Parts: sequence; C-alpha cells; structure tokens
Amino acid sequence: MNLNKIIYAIEVSKTGSISKAAKNLYTSQPAISMAINDLEKELGFKIFERNQSGTQTTAKGLEYLIKCQDLISKYKEIQRQYAPDNKDISELRVSSQHFNFAVSAFMKLIDKYKDNSFKFYLKETTSLDAINHVENDYSDLAFIYINEPYRQAIFNLFKEKSLSYVTIAKVIPHVFINKDHPLANENLIKIDDLYNYPMIIYEQNDTEILPEEFVNLPDHKQVIYTQDRGTTLGLISNTNSFNVGTGCLHPNSGFPNIKTVKLENPENLSMDIGYVYKSSKNLSKLCKEYLSLTKRELVHCLPNF
Repeated sequence: MNLNKIIYAIEVSKTGSISKAAKNLYTSQPAISMAINDLEKELGFKIFERNQSGTQTTAKGLEYLIKCQDLISKYKEIQRQYAPDNKDISELRVSSQHFNFAVSAFMKLIDKYKDNSFKFYLKETTSLDAINHVENDYSDLAFIYINEPYRQAIFNLFKEKSLSYVTIAKVIPHVFINKDHPLANENLIKIDDLYNYPMIIYEQNDTEILPEEFVNLPDHKQVIYTQDRGTTLGLISNTNSFNVGTGCLHPNSGFPNIKTVKLENPENLSMDIGYVYKSSKNLSKLCKEYLSLTKRELVHCLPNF
C-alpha cells in the first residue's frame, strides 16, 4: 500500500475538496483523484462520496483514515530523524500543560532563530495527552506537573512507556485571582472562602484519569470549564473567578492585573513541574537550547520571585 495515496486521502478528508488538497500538497487534481481511486480499489470500499457540494468522507473511510493517522505520523517522524539533510535547528515539537513559561521560552527561541528557517510546534494539552505525544513521537518533549497522590502511578506509567522525567521545580498550591478580587489582599486564602466565587477548571475528556487541578473543591456550585490558558487568564482578569494551580505566572503573561496568593494547605500538598522525553532518544541541540530558555523563564514565573 502506497503511503502517498493515504496522505492524499487524509488531506482530501481534512479539506473536503480534491482541488484544495492538491493545492496544499503541491500536486495536480488528476494525480490525487487517480491515487484515491487506486486506494479505494485496493481496499474494496469507498473512502469518499462525491457530490455537488464537495467530497464527503464515508463512515468506513473516516474510520480507516483515523487509523492511518498514527502510521503517517510515525512515517514522518522517521523521515525527520533520518533524512540526510536533517538539522537540529530545523524542527522542534513541544507539548505542555497550561504553563505560560513554556510559551515565554518559545518566544525567546523564535527571536533567537528569527533569521533562520524553522518549524516550531507548541501544543497546549492535558497531562496524559502530552505524555502520549512524546511516546508516539508527535513531540520531542512535554512539560507536565505531577500531584503527590499520583506520583507512583505516573512513574510506573513512564517506566511502561520507556519515558524519562526530569523535575525542574517544586511548588505548593496557589490561587490565581485578579488584583481587584475581594481576596486579593489576603496573604493566605482559606479553602472555605473560595466557595463564594466561581472556580475555573481545565476541562477533561471522559477518559482522563489524571486531574489537571492542584486541589479539589467538592460540591462547588459555580464551576467554569475551559480548555486553554488564554481563556482561563482572560476570565480571571475580568471576573471574580479563580483557578487553583502552581502559582507560576510570568510577568509578561499579557494579564498584568492577575496575581497569585498562597492557598491554605493543611495536607502539605506539593507538586513537581518537569519534562518528559523518550528514554531511547537523545535530546537534540535545539531541545537543549529550549530547555535552557524554559528553566530561565520558569524562574521569573515561580511564586514570590
């Protein structure tokens, strides 16, 4: 089975158009049409239905292409690693939980290589997805944090997936609030006081088992679910909502009216911030440069810096 045919089919499915796929892949429409016809004959079923409104992926075709995505990703990763002209500075793939120090370090890296050709990828996601990205070679490394109650389980997971983990900071729970919030002048916020204000939680999918939040507030009656750091900070900046997390907030986050305050911590909870990478792979020169920048930016983000 020809991988190029699958790549063509995936692009047609994404765009819903053979002409758009041809443009994106720098090839001709007849070449893509012929490749898809050949692929459908090999498979014995239709991947697409053609009609006046475009090219619609069939249910069976979609199921097939989803399964092929991992194959194509692996293929591209092998090409990337073993291409004769491969250069460390050409590409960097990073996954991260909702850390603004990772973004700030990315900005520094972009500025450093502004006169060079590069492809940089930064994917904000959940902890399990970040780990899976590294395992499946979608990312070179991933930044996550580890709650104490889940430490042993997640380290067993690293061992099972042949991943290495490096701690870069240890933090205690803090509350993210805006500077006009009624609790903003407190030196230590009590957990019970938070029940008077909306709590922001990073939304998880139905299969997510590792919590993104530092602490849990059971039976809280006002909960806002978000999926990205920018939305969360925007809501905190403009409402009396709050989020409980690491307390890491870069001074150049774009939200100068947000601050962090220590949270009452009777159980002495702590959390590791660190990065994960594949044990079998040596980190590239570019990865190491980015990690160096990240550690530097993290210093500016840590509470009470």
